[in-house]
Order: sequence, then C-alpha cells, then structure tokens
Amino acid sequence: MQRIDPSLKIYASETSRNYLQVLKDNKTFERMVDAYLFAAAFAIKEDFSIYGINLSNRQDLINISQIEPEVILALTAGIYIICKKNSYPQPSDGKEVLDKICQYAEVGLRELKERWQGKVSNQIQADIERIINNL
Repeated sequence: MQRIDPSLKIYASETSRNYLQVLKDNKTFERMVDAYLFAAAFAIKEDFSIYGINLSNRQDLINISQIEPEVILALTAGIYIICKKNSYPQPSDGKEVLDKICQYAEVGLRELKERWQGKVSNQIQADIERIINNL
C-alpha cells in the first residue's frame, strides 16, 4: 500500500469548494475538508463510479499533514479495496492514491449535495448519522 506524502495537498473543484463552504458556514461540518473526506468515504462505500471525474482546475484545500493519520489510512485502504473489487489497477504511488480520494470526494459530494437539497443543518447531520450507522 502506497503512502501519501504529507506535503501533498487535498484539492477540490470550485463547485465543490463552494458547497463545502456552505456546509462549514451552516455548521454541518467544522472544517471543509471534513465534509470533503466524508464525501470520499461515502462514495467509496457506495461504489460510485469516478469515470470522467476531471482533476484539472482544482484548488488546494489543505495539506495532508493536517489530516489525522487514521483518516488518511482508512481512505487509502478504501481506495485499494475498491480498486481490487472493481478490477482496477492498484495505485502506483501516493499521489495516485490522493487523486483517487479526491475523485471519490468530488462524486460523493455531488451526490450528497443532491441528497441534502433543501435540508437544514440538523437534518443533514441526522442523515450523516444514518449513513455512518449503515457502514
């Protein structure tokens, strides 16, 4: 399993950053990156397709070193498991692992945004609890 260099940055599309800011502002998540990584875990769990998720024109969100190592380890393991399950090539280095995490975060956030449309913070938090309890 390839490790992600702690100096690398998690990056998000402008559309995702805008929604992440909404989730932070309404206090659904304390940090934008927490929502982004939750979206990645959700997308991995649901086995969403990342086909066609473009990684260009992204903006830095946070350094990997600012994320709890256990979170990065769990997401990295999830990437390897989903690649094996779907017969995709295993990531060749930590940068590729990070790229896949960001791709899953993008698709997961898009799905969650649709799922949470019209809901207020406490309704979203209740849904997050349901998602976590169904892992």
